[in-house]
Amino acid sequence: MEIQLAEQRIYALTEKLSAEQARARAMDRRTNVFGGGLGSLLQRPRSEEVELLATQKRFEPFWHAACSLRQVYDRTRKFSVPVTGAEVQSITLHDTDYPVDGRAFTVTAVEHCRDEERQQIFLDGLSGEKIDLAALIGGPKFEVTDLMSFTGRESAIVVPPEIRASYVVRQALQPMMKPLQADIVFEEGVTVETIDLYYRPIYAFEFHWKPKDKTAVAEFDGITGEMRNAKALRPSLNINISRDALFDIGADTIGMIVPGANIAVKLARVALDQKKK
Repeated sequence: MEIQLAEQRIYALTEKLSAEQARARAMDRRTNVFGGGLGSLLQRPRSEEVELLATQKRFEPFWHAACSLRQVYDRTRKFSVPVTGAEVQSITLHDTDYPVDGRAFTVTAVEHCRDEERQQIFLDGLSGEKIDLAALIGGPKFEVTDLMSFTGRESAIVVPPEIRASYVVRQALQPMMKPLQADIVFEEGVTVETIDLYYRPIYAFEFHWKPKDKTAVAEFDGITGEMRNAKALRPSLNINISRDALFDIGADTIGMIVPGANIAVKLARVALDQKKK
């Protein structure tokens, strides 16, 4: 089993919606932030009753992984071939005689097989749920090489992901890992083509409905401009996490998904270390 791991990168998406534009949209829609249902229709706040309490910019994580599987192998199969009529007693094929049983004869042959499969997924970095963000990663972005400096960028909150790269790779590979029925395996390889962590900008605005003494939060995606409601601002606490902790793909991780692959991964990593030295 050949295992190839792509270089792991961290990217931050460049916002298309500026902070001023997001604030203007939030102020225009501030009366829509409070509640829902019949009660909110009967008691909708007036614009002058709602004040802006706080603003926040943060970067939320999501993962992108692409994996492919390649298998080249032979397997033996028996085929039942029908004959032209009941009078046929045997068949000679390539100088070999085959008896006819029930108006068919059985021939053994070797199937030469090649299976190739590819899987691409996007996962929310906090919940681990599948999301469709393929359209976002093609836009402007920059690579984050130093997490510590990125954390202090523009005084924004950088939210650490709750799931790690090992979980992402496992979710991408598992649907492709099926039992292989083969007599001889000539090639078998797994390629982790992409395993990238992305951060996308989010603007959040907390509003106060003064007569009712209620607070609510409007959030805007800095890329798509979509608005969503939230209950509160995210605590302004940056949790430092190392790059190695995020990209925790090792021999044991691959071995859990691809049986017997951990030795190959260890050898690959040893070779890579020697090359660096």
